[in-house]
Amino acid sequence: MALVSQIIAASYAAVVAEARKAANQWVESAFMREMERQGAIERIDFGSQIEATLDYQANPGTAFLTSSMQPTSLAETEVVTSAVYSLAELSVPVTWSKKTEAQNPSANQKIALVKQLVTNGIDSHDNAIEQAFFVTSTNGFLGLPTHATSTGTGSDGGIDSSVDVWWGNKEATYVDDTDIESAMTSGWNAATKGSGSKLSPTFAVSDGDTQAIFEGTQQANQRWIDTDELKAGFKILGFKTTRYVFSQFGTSTIYMGNPKNLTLQVSKTFFRDRGETQEIPNANGYTFKIYSTLQFITNNRSRLAAIHV
Repeated sequence: MALVSQIIAASYAAVVAEARKAANQWVESAFMREMERQGAIERIDFGSQIEATLDYQANPGTAFLTSSMQPTSLAETEVVTSAVYSLAELSVPVTWSKKTEAQNPSANQKIALVKQLVTNGIDSHDNAIEQAFFVTSTNGFLGLPTHATSTGTGSDGGIDSSVDVWWGNKEATYVDDTDIESAMTSGWNAATKGSGSKLSPTFAVSDGDTQAIFEGTQQANQRWIDTDELKAGFKILGFKTTRYVFSQFGTSTIYMGNPKNLTLQVSKTFFRDRGETQEIPNANGYTFKIYSTLQFITNNRSRLAAIHV
């Protein structure tokens, strides 16, 4: 069946109607919402690049003394380096004609078409980010498979963990429901590094099928995060101190992290920025862009975990 044209779907011929939003058929940014909730989206003033300063090793001269006069190292202490990330850009163009605007006057609207185009633009923007989270790289935007690989190695932020092993992420494997919980525990413990750690993973994400496998192992003692979300119908599972969500773009890999070590860095000035509406030269229409400068970065890969098949 052919789709109904946009203007017919948005406007009545000549009747008064209550303006309301169109029902969204495609967007659901679950992981994006969870990151926002936990403070993992940071709005900052950018320079030409993003540089995360790293304290990457214990003082190499540290040693117990064999005698009170034992010589100690006078080599310059080298314990600080940085991971460097380039900026990515995201743009959503919104364009409509004067004829469309004339056909959608306020008196005859099913919906306010221009307002709906803006809403759709923001949803399209966030949906693109949600999708890019689960891809290695999307035109310079780095996703979870770059930061938390299935081997625990790889280059990230200009540092190759095959050479600098301290920069590798944690990983564990599972086969099915018989061992998924133990694999998650192994990965979580490895990223936590010790009981009582303040840097343990606080969020986990995968696709819905994988979360369902884990949920099936918890039926006898199922854990929800809080009653308000349970009442609202959001099925966010609890695993240790971690909120486990699923995304429509997720995969069978369960990624774990925390907002201190895995953040979406966005421009304080240009994030979901709606540009000025301009009349199109030599055409009877209008256009504006929704624009963001951003990057998904980590400052501590060793606190991230990938639980995979």
